[in-house]
Amino acid sequence: MSQRIGIVGLSHLGLVASAGLASMGLEVTAVDEAERVAGLAAGRLPVHEPGLEDLLAQAAPAFTADYAALKSCDVVIVALDTVTDELNRSDLSVLDACVDRALPWLPTDGVVALMSQVPVGYTRDLALRLSSRRHDLKARVYYWVETLVIGEALVRYLRPERIIIGGPELRAGEPAAAEPALDALLDRFGCPVFRMNYESAELCKAAINLYLSVSVTYANALADLCEATGASMRALIPALRGDKRIGPAAYIRPGLGIAGGNLERDLVHLGELARSKGIDASLVDLILKTSASRYGWLLQALEQAVLKPGTRPRIALWGLAYKKNSRSTKNAVSLRLIADLKGRAEIVAYDPVVTEAPAGIEMARSALDACRGADALVIVTDWDEFAAADPAAISAALKSPVVVDAAGVLDPALARSAGLTHLAIGEAR
Repeated sequence: MSQRIGIVGLSHLGLVASAGLASMGLEVTAVDEAERVAGLAAGRLPVHEPGLEDLLAQAAPAFTADYAALKSCDVVIVALDTVTDELNRSDLSVLDACVDRALPWLPTDGVVALMSQVPVGYTRDLALRLSSRRHDLKARVYYWVETLVIGEALVRYLRPERIIIGGPELRAGEPAAAEPALDALLDRFGCPVFRMNYESAELCKAAINLYLSVSVTYANALADLCEATGASMRALIPALRGDKRIGPAAYIRPGLGIAGGNLERDLVHLGELARSKGIDASLVDLILKTSASRYGWLLQALEQAVLKPGTRPRIALWGLAYKKNSRSTKNAVSLRLIADLKGRAEIVAYDPVVTEAPAGIEMARSALDACRGADALVIVTDWDEFAAADPAAISAALKSPVVVDAAGVLDPALARSAGLTHLAIGEAR
């Protein structure tokens, strides 16, 4: 008999999880607010994720606003994305309200797995809160570390490198307690499972993002040295990844700092956690400070090549989303740039997915249309469409052949051979 899986929360994480599990032949019931469920029933996805629409068409979960449907499930996975405030701190109020709504209907003797992004200590508190509010509840609570990477979410969910599970009594080196319903579900993924206590799993999730943030900071420091010395970051990266101590998948890519809210959320939490425990938080503080300063590269490049005194140039802007394969503009460089150039430049923008124009901005129908008659092209999002663009066609469309490639998508040599003045992070000017 197929396992019955309940999913609580249908934002990005919950949609990916419910679609992925349904594609495995499991009976999946996914619950959320009526408005979101109605949107899904009408075919409106709240997020952009490559392949998600097709997977839902092939194996759709049962979407419902009736939380009572959870009562018949063997495993309930809470997978609502945690929202962040303007300071990148986690706002857990929506998650708490969602859990409270599900509480009366959680299976009495089943498994509850929390997959939402939470700070260290939350899951243990949640387990205590659930048991104190429902005395008949014998369900075991676990923390399942999510692996969501926007733009690669389905691949990473269906074929994970490993799964990290936090439990109430698990400690490093101790055998895991038997949990047939959860173990049967985990076995379907065919990957190593690392079991630990709640706090270890929660910290492990934040630690992964800290490591990635360190890599970004490292790459940007190298990029500055490349620009100052005539070296090329594009040349360095393959050689660095060829060192087995660094590795072929190393997160080495310079840019304009961290965006999107996810890495920032964990960095802010780790900094606050360290300070609350009397631990030095200078590494985290340095990463956040360095990330915030990276935007200055873009302004400096524009001042140098485009924003001449007494002029109001027309600028083509490629990319509004904070990264490719997303429609999210949270903490996006594009919006900050638009605000800073108000009154100084006329901007015409293009993004393959973000089609709603920010206030005062003209939207083009295509990437090349945005370039026609522009005094410069600025690229801030690493869409594959932009990387595949013909430099010669860009040069022909622009009135002045200047490209400020902050996303690093164009090949510098090909750009120069097409007659473009190509300014890119980590490349000598």
